[in-house]
Parts: sequence; C-alpha cells; structure tokens
Amino acid sequence: MALTTDIWAVTPSFSATLYRAGAAISGAGDITLLTNQPLDNGAGYQILFTCAGDATAATFTITGYKVGDLTQSVTTETVDGVDTDTATSTNYYSRITSISSDAAVATNVSIGNAIADGTALPRARMKGFYFVGSAGAGSVTLTLNGNAASDRVLLSIATPAAVESQQMALPGDGILINGTDALASFGVLTQTAAVTSLTVFCG
Repeated sequence: MALTTDIWAVTPSFSATLYRAGAAISGAGDITLLTNQPLDNGAGYQILFTCAGDATAATFTITGYKVGDLTQSVTTETVDGVDTDTATSTNYYSRITSISSDAAVATNVSIGNAIADGTALPRARMKGFYFVGSAGAGSVTLTLNGNAASDRVLLSIATPAAVESQQMALPGDGILINGTDALASFGVLTQTAAVTSLTVFCG
C-alpha cells in the first residue's frame, strides 16, 4: 500500500503595492491594508515600504507572525520612514496583525514586497517546483534562514535563456528546510526577474 502525504503549493507574487497602494497617511495609527496574509501554509514575505517623497518623520511598526516561528509568538518590528526611497523589514511575515505609523505622511507611501527579497518557506520538505522563464537566463535558489551571501544554499538551479516552462521533481523525500533552531527554522526561495512565474510544491 502506498504512503500518502499532504502536499501544498506556493506561487509567489511580487508587487510594491501588495499590501497598500501608494497614498498619503493622514495621521498616527493603524494603516488600512489590502491583505494581511497573502500566502497560506505559513509562507510569507519581507515588508517593503516605498516612499515617494520625504517620510523620515514617521516610524512604521509591523506587528505579526514570523515565518518559521513555531512558538506562534507575535513579533513587533519598527521600520524608519525614508526620503524618496525604499525601506524593508528584517523579518519575513506569514501574517500581519497590523502596520501603523506614528505620524502623518504627506507623500505617497505604498507597502508591498520585492522579488529580490524572495519568499520565506516554513520548516517543510520542498518536493519540486515549476517555473516559466523569459528570454534571459535566470535562477531559482533556496537558502536556509535568509537570503544573505553568508546563508547556506540548499538548492540553486540556473534557468535557461528561453521562453519556456519546466517542472522539476526532487528525488527521495525532497529537501528538508530545517535549521539549527528547531523553533524558528525557515528557508528563503529567491527567483531572478527572468523567472516570470514560479510554483513550489512542499509537504
């Protein structure tokens, strides 16, 4: 008799306005979001703030749940406003309870995510993936507990410079995303802009 396991899929989506379209902030308090959980099964993103002008008088506070945190503790993080630039959270969030500002901001502020920061996956086994490539060469990379150069690379696949789709099933039980911290292990899956669509299968 064959053994069966639950499989779930993640299809990352990147937009500078994923959580909030660009608009001024009328005053201190919670910011209305378009969504507070863009992915299921504990996956998530870093939070990107894009300020069209000077927002340095404001500090943004993110409250939510970090990807991979099995304690289910609510985390609070602050991100300083910037002047005609972007600022990014340190943590990857699977669900956002709230994002607030401590001051009004006259310039447009949008809240979203960036393809360069990737998608965080909780402790799981990556079973395979499907991607669509563009005319330029690209890559798909899975790193443990972040996407910095110092983080351990679990998988790195070069995608061809061709407009085509490919599916890859990983052998055995797949790749276990499991760091040294059993209560807060996660992996970050990054794709270059040449990879126009990516779906990952985990279990």
